[in-house]
Amino acid sequence: MAQNQTVNYETVGSCHWLCASFLTLVSCQHSPETKSAEESKQELLSLEERWLEVEDDPVALEDILALDFLHVVPGEIITREQHLQFLREHPAHEQRPEKRFEDLHVRVFGQAGIVNGAVIETTDHRERKTLFTDVFAYRDGKGQAVSTQELPVAGP
Repeated sequence: MAQNQTVNYETVGSCHWLCASFLTLVSCQHSPETKSAEESKQELLSLEERWLEVEDDPVALEDILALDFLHVVPGEIITREQHLQFLREHPAHEQRPEKRFEDLHVRVFGQAGIVNGAVIETTDHRERKTLFTDVFAYRDGKGQAVSTQELPVAGP
């Protein structure tokens, strides 16, 4: 420090207090409600169940699928709007086959989660298995699907 310069310790102390207060405020404003890993996993499982329940209802899916949602289907990748438009143009039949999950694996990575598993669809004539990977992001206070990929398993 040059000989003619003096330090105003009161100003330095105020600056440290101001910086600490700002960092505390920023960290509180940008961190969502802290959840345990188990709570986050249960939230994703509930979202998966809801999605399976309303998978043919484009209105209900609008809340589940993020605006930037992508769906990997055989031969192409479709957007949220393409997915919902397809459902609007091809309404589901009155009688839906029974569907259930098997072999679910849920992993949480901070503000994102991945669910891998299988959906088993049972009709009077057969059972069909589809493997899937769903990716979720925690946004606007809730989990939303940002991507899904499905792989039908060929039967014997």
